[in-house]
Amino acid sequence: MGKGLYIGKEFDPRGGPLGARVELDPSDLVTHGLIVGMTGSGKTGMGIAMIEELLLQGVPVLAIDPKGDLADLLLLFQNLDAPSFAPWIDPDAARREGKDLQRAAVEAAEQWKNGLAEWGLGTTEMAELALAREAVVFTPGSEAGIPLNILQSLDPPTVPFASAEEDLRDEIAGFVSGLLALVKIDADPLRSSEFILLSQLIETAWRAGQAMSLESLIPAVADPPFDKMGALPLETVYPRKERQRLMMALNNLLAAPAFAAWRVGEPLDVDRLFRAADGRPRLSIVYTAHLSDEERLFVTALLLNKVKTWVRQQSGTTSLRAVVYIDEIFGYFPPHPANPPTKKPLLTLLKQARAQGVGIVLGTQNPVDLDYKGLTNIGLWLVGRLQAEQDKARLRDGLIGTGVNAGDIDKLLDATRKRVFLMHDVHRTKPVLVHSRWAMSYLRGPLTRDEIAGLSMEIASAAPAGRRSADRVSTSGVRPDASGGVVPPGAAPASMSGFPQAFLPVAGKEDATPFLLVKYAVRYKGVGETVATRAYPLRSASLAELLEGDPIDVLEEAVRELPPGPLRYAAVPEGVHVATSRMIEKAIRDRLPDRLAVTVWADPMTGAASEPGESAATFAARVGGGGAKVTKLREKLEKKKRDLAAREEEMAGRKTEKWAALGSAVITNVFGRGRGLAGASTVLTKNRMENAAEARVAGLRQEIASLEKDIAALTSVNPDRFEPRTIVPSRTQVKVLRSALLWVY
Repeated sequence: MGKGLYIGKEFDPRGGPLGARVELDPSDLVTHGLIVGMTGSGKTGMGIAMIEELLLQGVPVLAIDPKGDLADLLLLFQNLDAPSFAPWIDPDAARREGKDLQRAAVEAAEQWKNGLAEWGLGTTEMAELALAREAVVFTPGSEAGIPLNILQSLDPPTVPFASAEEDLRDEIAGFVSGLLALVKIDADPLRSSEFILLSQLIETAWRAGQAMSLESLIPAVADPPFDKMGALPLETVYPRKERQRLMMALNNLLAAPAFAAWRVGEPLDVDRLFRAADGRPRLSIVYTAHLSDEERLFVTALLLNKVKTWVRQQSGTTSLRAVVYIDEIFGYFPPHPANPPTKKPLLTLLKQARAQGVGIVLGTQNPVDLDYKGLTNIGLWLVGRLQAEQDKARLRDGLIGTGVNAGDIDKLLDATRKRVFLMHDVHRTKPVLVHSRWAMSYLRGPLTRDEIAGLSMEIASAAPAGRRSADRVSTSGVRPDASGGVVPPGAAPASMSGFPQAFLPVAGKEDATPFLLVKYAVRYKGVGETVATRAYPLRSASLAELLEGDPIDVLEEAVRELPPGPLRYAAVPEGVHVATSRMIEKAIRDRLPDRLAVTVWADPMTGAASEPGESAATFAARVGGGGAKVTKLREKLEKKKRDLAAREEEMAGRKTEKWAALGSAVITNVFGRGRGLAGASTVLTKNRMENAAEARVAGLRQEIASLEKDIAALTSVNPDRFEPRTIVPSRTQVKVLRSALLWVY
């Protein structure tokens, strides 16, 4: 390969073969890049090809992956053979095309081999790429890949606070904004007492060089080490009673089992994100597709602020030191006036990171997703097919003045198609059309969290011992030793390929029986998350019956990674023994929800349901207050009573008006000189109004009586009225946290 970044070849819209190779000088990306194009334009393929080239040139990449597409960079099948592609074939797509998986895998392998050959690439270049980088998928908030210890971001900075005050305050602001978003508090940095208090607590600790954790932050909310916020007393600005609500919200977050994964894994260290332990460039993919919108903003803002602080500590350079790639910028960098916590650090990096040789590359489907200030700070544009005219208009305005007139720019934009991009580079004299090269990585499409888990296990188990990082937890369940090598889990003769093993002493004998260890989290509708660890006996050779035996509950603290000494191992059923770890993981995910079905009590009157394992008597005591339904009925009853009081007062007034009108009519007719019955129509009108008021009062009294009867029925709970109901959690409600071949002895 040449010294440039080989991203494609020149394209002539009039037809004919592709033209000369298009190679970017890596330093061109110091002025940042944008890849834009609608779905199906080939935007992801262009981005992956660019990342591959950067890694071949020794440039590390931190890739933020909110959709799961960039994880395809780990699908580098150097043998280009069908068995490598087979596990990643979409069975539904193959079925629609009338193919079985084997045929589809063969065709995919041939397609990739031929596609690479057309671009002058092959197994040699793929081997170079595999050796050139360490590829890691981080999954914050999950142990599917390598978890990131997000809360370790509260550790004190490695530099004096005063030397990087602005950057460190931005880090604190990003962390606090994200943390409050997780507890559903919309915090304005200038007005929110919650935001100001938490920021001041962290800054006070950091200035003193003290570590801060969520455990220490929570009690500090109630009793801060200061008595003022700004110029006013703390109790005036943010009374203790209100602070306790924040304290309880944060404590509930900390106590939630699902939050445990946010507190384990690799530290959020930018040096380690960019470089492997052996010095090779690292491709660190931070996979956030499994997170909620608030969680994604939290993680992304935290990463960008960490990178910004790191950048400002680097020496100046004109060469490309590292690249931060964000695959989909939508929601992270919106136009004014939107201001998510990711916007400020990203704009700062676009304006200032070039001086330290750090490039930012952004991907998006629509240029209107991007703040205009960002566009003006980006020197390389790769514009694919655009759907909306306003998208073209926005980019057309930016391209005018690049040596091409407006009419020619329109022609170039109209010539874009799948994998064909209009390239505008400030380091070149004019725009050019580029056809992106074939990616060496298999473009499988977005990977799910379960697929990330299986892929991470396979990579960890296949990696040479010398290449495994001694300072991180391997997702394969193998424990690194102090020298950086690997301690094998034991000399068990019957282990499943690529599947971790563990050991559980029960009887303390030498005979070991195989079980399948499964740690899971399950969330039933309307019920909090439950985490448990069970072991299922391995008796059947069929994966379809993998979890059919009666499980035993396991205390995870008792599980060991190494056996105590020689054991006599029973045979693992052949069908399970020969299965790959991926097949076993899939069988667990498919069958575990049915095994976690529970029967609960349902109350037909309130609509409430008991918690799993809750007795009918306990449930009756809990719903005796009637729950939310009774609360609403009581609110309605109080409103009706207020309406009744008002209507009774109105009715009394109508009676007074009627008698006054009647009296006036009598006086007029007795002493007046007119003919006929004067005032009769007025009396009749007042009488009708009185009758209407009485009817409304009577109606309200009936409604109140009915509401009181309903409330009495709901609050008087007889367990006999409950109905049993079976709940089977869906696959999305069940998360497998750990699995292993467990030897029970």
